[in-house]
Amino acid sequence: MSKSVRSPIGIVWRKELKDAIRDKRSVMAAMSYAFFGPLLMAVAFYVMISQLTDPSDVEIDIKGAEHAPALIDYLQQQGIIEREKDWPAGQQPIELVIGETWAEDIATAQPAPVTLTADFSATKQRSDIRRIEKAIEGYSSKLSFIRLQMRGLDPRVVQPIDLVKHDTATKGSRSAILMGSVLIFILLSVFFSGMNVAIDISAGERERNSLELLLSQPLSSHQLVLGKAFAASCFAMFGGVLSVVLIPLIFRFLPLHEIGISVAIEWPMMLLMVLMLAPLALFATALQLFVSFRAKSFKEAQTYISFLLMLPMLAVFGVEFARLKNPVLYYLPLTGQHQALLDIIKGEALQWLPLLVSGVVTAIVSLLIIRFIGKMLASEKVVFGL
Repeated sequence: MSKSVRSPIGIVWRKELKDAIRDKRSVMAAMSYAFFGPLLMAVAFYVMISQLTDPSDVEIDIKGAEHAPALIDYLQQQGIIEREKDWPAGQQPIELVIGETWAEDIATAQPAPVTLTADFSATKQRSDIRRIEKAIEGYSSKLSFIRLQMRGLDPRVVQPIDLVKHDTATKGSRSAILMGSVLIFILLSVFFSGMNVAIDISAGERERNSLELLLSQPLSSHQLVLGKAFAASCFAMFGGVLSVVLIPLIFRFLPLHEIGISVAIEWPMMLLMVLMLAPLALFATALQLFVSFRAKSFKEAQTYISFLLMLPMLAVFGVEFARLKNPVLYYLPLTGQHQALLDIIKGEALQWLPLLVSGVVTAIVSLLIIRFIGKMLASEKVVFGL
């Protein structure tokens, strides 16, 4: 038998790992989040893409259509037609009202009132409302040009600047906008997948009165905690690997090309992503063990860890929404891995030094937390949950 297996840490690791594998609940917890999280996100993206690329006509209620037949013809050319059937229950109608003074206002070169009534907060109707707005704006610009030409003016006089846009964004950089929210599932997978195991081998063993038996064995409390941490980290890594493998596979079935986005992650990059998650898995496990040993019961540990899981979400979403660009983020635990994953999604060159430093810092912080837990177990209050 190898020295690593005969060592106290190896013995504890193997014992805890075998016990956790026998627990079907722990195995299912490790698999469920890593599988269903990306799957639900893929379904949400599929629905969103379908709405954005829906070529079907937009049916709306139109009042006063007889006042502006030319406008109605233009709207029909843009795929906006008058609705003939009732609106489904629970769906807010979209109504376009053309004023009675339309013909007079157009003839006298006055602004003609057109009222669009809709629920502008409705997600399902947002693309339809935007199509209607663009069509009305297009027809308004068309009338403006005609009015200027009738007065002998070149319509270009009201457009002093002709802005030409050259989009240098690649499909990879566009995908980062969409896939940035998916990356949180990869990062959270290492927190969720090992959570049940971390609670069970700490607060759970204390309630079963087996923790003091383990502490009475010929090994230090630091070795005991380190072996437990490695066991729970294996489950955390299991969830992380599943997420890294499943997300590119699932998203290959999405019609991302219809919105100019491409997600292609090669196997070498997937392997690199797995290696990046290794220190993060140990970090997540160390935090969960610390909280579990500090809790006085199994249920209390579950409650505290549910709050702990908000930490990675707050960190990642905070960086995303605040648009923070501080270079220090590349060197910190969690945010360093997140920034590296973003670079991979964008297809940009990785910053290897910050990535290495972030991994080392994450591992060092994890080992320091584990050592502190080992010192905590010298207290009877922690061992017996007093």
